[in-house]
Amino acid sequence: MSITKEFLPKHKDIIIYQDDEMFRINTDTMALGEFLYIYKKDTVLDIGTNTGALLLYASMFNPKKLIGIDINSRAIELAKKNMEVNHIENVTLKCADALTYKDEEVDVIVCNPPYFETNEKLLSKDQYKNLAKHEGNLNLENLVKAIRRNLKNHGTLYMLFQTSRLIAVIEELKKNKMVVKKLKFVYDENKDLSNVVLIKAVKGAKPGIVVEKPLIINR
Repeated sequence: MSITKEFLPKHKDIIIYQDDEMFRINTDTMALGEFLYIYKKDTVLDIGTNTGALLLYASMFNPKKLIGIDINSRAIELAKKNMEVNHIENVTLKCADALTYKDEEVDVIVCNPPYFETNEKLLSKDQYKNLAKHEGNLNLENLVKAIRRNLKNHGTLYMLFQTSRLIAVIEELKKNKMVVKKLKFVYDENKDLSNVVLIKAVKGAKPGIVVEKPLIINR
């Protein structure tokens, strides 16, 4: 295990400790973090918080309460360290399985889920990275059920997913009474096609969608 001290992308005043043996923050994390908009009265739940990077982005809005859950106890311990070093006190971190987690209903859910469909040939020997990248039991259907279970009516979801699976995401959200309200496609400057898309959805909302200008990731 090798712990390194770094800074949150675009925010040199926010420290984040990362473990080289676990999934590290990347451009997906940054894109989703910068996509968030949270009110001060909100309670925010991060499903699959890992080391707490999205909670750090959410904390900049000074919300009422932050909650992070992850099935990986090592990630939760590192997330606790990251909250402490940045003096974030209105936070609860729990080692919990999203498949069964249910506590208070929240105003906002943020989620950077494992979005690769599980393929045994592509799995790594590293169990932590497999949890972060490949769906396993937390497939799209089960993930959206967990989101619906924990989100208030008219609550907001911010998530990121593979662009190639966008139709499936929209359909699954619709089945669970969530309406996509905003999309923002993310492109690598060296590629012609979008790999991931940022999604804002609202539980129980009326139809109507905005597509923002794309985000181009400069390498």
